[in-house]
Amino acid sequence: MKNSSTNIITSGNIRCSRLLSEDGSVTVFPGQAVDPSTQIAYRKIWRKHFLMNVTESLGIASDENIRDFLTIKEGEFVSAGEVIAKRGGKKNQVITAQVSSRFLGLSSGNLIFETDPDDIENVIAGFPGVVTDVVPSRGAFLETIGSYLQGKWGNGKKGQGILLSMDMEKGGIFGQDNITVDIAGAIVFANTCLDPDALRSSVKMSPGGLIFGSLPSSMLSVAMKMPFPIIVTDLIGVGRLSDPVHMVLGENIIRFAYLYSYSCGIQNKQKPEIIIPQEEYVPEGESLLKKLKKGDQIRIIEGFHGGELGIVVELLPGMENDSEALSDIDRIKVCIDQNTEVVLPLSNVEMIHVK
Repeated sequence: MKNSSTNIITSGNIRCSRLLSEDGSVTVFPGQAVDPSTQIAYRKIWRKHFLMNVTESLGIASDENIRDFLTIKEGEFVSAGEVIAKRGGKKNQVITAQVSSRFLGLSSGNLIFETDPDDIENVIAGFPGVVTDVVPSRGAFLETIGSYLQGKWGNGKKGQGILLSMDMEKGGIFGQDNITVDIAGAIVFANTCLDPDALRSSVKMSPGGLIFGSLPSSMLSVAMKMPFPIIVTDLIGVGRLSDPVHMVLGENIIRFAYLYSYSCGIQNKQKPEIIIPQEEYVPEGESLLKKLKKGDQIRIIEGFHGGELGIVVELLPGMENDSEALSDIDRIKVCIDQNTEVVLPLSNVEMIHVK
């Protein structure tokens, strides 16, 4: 049932967009199951550009077409050591890439490459669900079943944890008395917080996030600096959780909740989200070592090949694939294409499952 006035879904189908602010690269496909850390889309900026002259090295005459000797196409990524041009004949000649880069094209007989990429925008799922639609160059729509609330304000952070409540009979005000080990890793909801020192002190307990019905405007600058997500559902000022919001959160205590708060840019009009899936989610990272095997398809999370798909070809340091040996494996060799294999730490890959 959806409450249109407060943008609440008490129980039903949840559909959320995960989109870049500008065109970039999308890394998911329709029907794919995602976990909270799955990368949906990203944008990179390339810091360096360089030219490579292959005409002299291969002895290409002025009436010959350079493209006939290239083994790569415009827009393709190349790895260090990969063959990028060759010439057959009695003396076979090849030219390989000196650094990992992306081939842009030709200019005055020179090959143009760009390298040293930096991520400038990265969109993750934020909750477990299924990709239902892909928006080319922008991102995707994800769906799950459960409860959903849209907030008024968020501090641009994302988090997850078991949902807990402050004692509403005592006013439901988050203060110094609530800074206990009970909030560690949890998503805690309360009517409000009036003490900036209480927010600062909560950092030492590492909560998964905080949900307030209201928050005074004087507290927003402090909330922005917190390393965990904070979402205000009803009012910037002093007040309490509205009845519909309190009802949904109260009915889901001790269930896993996910907070997704967007960056507070001037052009970003997306409101923060609270998502409580119906089905319990077991984080993939906890069981990756036990499940990963040769032939599995994975996605590279970040770095030069961030967002690309690959196949596991070797578990390093090369031990046999059994449950005892897997506990010692911390790297894998991944085949990205027929010419590219890379070695990556387990922490930089995620398994892909297709429904």
